[in-house]
Amino acid sequence: MKKIYYTTIIPLTLALATLASCNGKLQQAFHESPSERVQASISSLHEELTSSPSGWSVLYFPHCDSLLFSNPNELIGQTAFRGRLGYGGSSFVMKFSKEGTVEMKADFTEASCAEPKVSRYTIKRGSYTQLTFETFNYIHELVNDSFRGSTDFLYQGKNEYGQLVFRTAGTILPAKEYIIFTKLKSDEDPLVKAYQNRLFFEEMQNPQLSIRMGDRVYFESDNYIKTKAETNRPYIKELTTKRYYLFLYNKKRNPIPGYPALQMVGLGSGYAGTSEGITFRAGLRYSKDIVFMDFERIDDRFEAELVKVYNPHTRVTSLESKHLHPEGIPTGVKAVIWDAPIIKD
Repeated sequence: MKKIYYTTIIPLTLALATLASCNGKLQQAFHESPSERVQASISSLHEELTSSPSGWSVLYFPHCDSLLFSNPNELIGQTAFRGRLGYGGSSFVMKFSKEGTVEMKADFTEASCAEPKVSRYTIKRGSYTQLTFETFNYIHELVNDSFRGSTDFLYQGKNEYGQLVFRTAGTILPAKEYIIFTKLKSDEDPLVKAYQNRLFFEEMQNPQLSIRMGDRVYFESDNYIKTKAETNRPYIKELTTKRYYLFLYNKKRNPIPGYPALQMVGLGSGYAGTSEGITFRAGLRYSKDIVFMDFERIDDRFEAELVKVYNPHTRVTSLESKHLHPEGIPTGVKAVIWDAPIIKD
């Protein structure tokens, strides 16, 4: 019987003691009531948003499509891309007050960059801590059947760069939207530069994209999309209205001069202006690994060179733009967007 006592009763006693200890720790971990934890999460986000005297630079892409025009080998017909373009994003500057007002500017027009609008915001808690823009402001202009924007942002936390990450209830799948708040460290307004860089890109008469590593060309577009033909005007308007661009390469040219190519391939993405240049989301995706998102404006062109960056938090190495990560390891893979001379057939 002694043997049974030591092999059965003692382990049972230890198990009960361990359970009691765990219960104590569990009670200690949740010493706050549910309502107190809810209030703490609301207060934390409120304090974060109001802690920046210069405000926040906000980049918002309401919906991205990482699969749309992301295969440089997929053939595209003469008119297969018309009416199929995705949507780009917008840049904002927001200043939050402790009294529940937000001062907002947007990159829509020169006037919206300069003239702030003030409205109300609230922070509440459901499944997530939710930031809601309650009364009308610039961001409400994205709430329509086209951009399908939202004024309810669900807080996801900070990323490895200290930026605030949000999503919306209407978009559950990853890589389908992009909402990033970056704290401004000075009163220098990045919005005017973002607007100017976007406008510079949109005013290019014949923007083309080249992706290469040294002398090796991975992709180089050559299709003159912005032709002056009357029938092409709706498509040109679609490009700027949606803030989406598709770079096309003529795979099989039309034997009739002046007519669209019979077969094309291409890469496309929604875009938005940034203070450094222009950003594409979900990116110009040549392959799974070679994806160009952030371009720097250098004189009359936009450039992006990929470097390897190791993230110690996620322990993952990714390819990022060199101008944002000068510490990265060079890969030699570079993309350039320039306004090419127009050569008529």
